[in-house]
Amino acid sequence: MIIQTYQSNLVLRTLKAGDVYRAKPNLGLRGEYDALIDMFGLHCECPIFAVIKGRKQNTGGKVSGSVRLTLDVPDDQIHLTEYSEWADFLYVFKYTRPGNYKSLRPDCEEISVRDYNQLIEKLKLQKKPSQYDCPQVVLERIDPGWLKSVKIFGKSGLLMRMLGR
Repeated sequence: MIIQTYQSNLVLRTLKAGDVYRAKPNLGLRGEYDALIDMFGLHCECPIFAVIKGRKQNTGGKVSGSVRLTLDVPDDQIHLTEYSEWADFLYVFKYTRPGNYKSLRPDCEEISVRDYNQLIEKLKLQKKPSQYDCPQVVLERIDPGWLKSVKIFGKSGLLMRMLGR
């Protein structure tokens, strides 16, 4: 499947050196990411997010890196979520019991236990890409062999192109 992800120049350098890239944990979202890793049975410290090329995307107008990588990833390496369901999970995660994303705190009034359990099941359910309104790709790593093209943005990108890196 052809996907795109926005990353830093460091990720590009890692891939160009022939090394597999694995994301390091984001301390601000550690619990949320650990929950997603558990839901999908990923073998990583931090998931990597991407979008399906040519499909509706929602980044809120922001991207997390100055390099857009276009990748051809084997289907068995891809997990999908609906962007809005992931956003809902991020919002209600703060109402979960510490260390147990599967259980809400007793004082939670934002979402019912039933609705929360349904949200988790929706996130875990893997459907065909065409069945998502705004699919979000989740990877455990980026293999250098998947790299198909690169677009570098901003002033640092111009310098990188001039230096041939």
